[in-house]
Amino acid sequence: MQRVRIEVDRLRRYASDTTFDVFGDLGTGVIDLVHPLTPRRFPLWPEAEPRRGHLVDGHLVVRHLDGVSPDGHLDGAHLRGEHLLPAAAVTFDTPWYVFGRFGHSIVVYDGAGNASSATTVVVVINSDPRPPGCVRRSGYDAATDVLTFSFSPSRFEPVPGK
Repeated sequence: MQRVRIEVDRLRRYASDTTFDVFGDLGTGVIDLVHPLTPRRFPLWPEAEPRRGHLVDGHLVVRHLDGVSPDGHLDGAHLRGEHLLPAAAVTFDTPWYVFGRFGHSIVVYDGAGNASSATTVVVVINSDPRPPGCVRRSGYDAATDVLTFSFSPSRFEPVPGK
């Protein structure tokens, strides 16, 4: 079993109240854009104050017309940001998948809830089962030159770190 890690770059063009959802097809081939895989909308800038509108915030209290600061040098996804400014990624891990082709769509929302066009990514999962336990030689037939083994079958559960 295996998870897919979805990374969304938090770029300076996104305001402090920008959020995103991840939708999936769970292997059916048709992405369900009604029921997200994410338990809630993920904020791209969780540490930034939400904007209340121009001239509603104190003019010198927060950054004028921009509520976010770029990520530090060599932080996050270096060189994937805008014009030499790095952009850290916000990550989401999907449920465990076994075998198949799995599609995901990432939808970004502005502060008013308006959705951007969905970006779709397809991943093929070909995971391997856990190895069997207690493998040991249980016999050998010299006449037929056949070696026999006994083992405990593997359990169907995720392998940590995969």
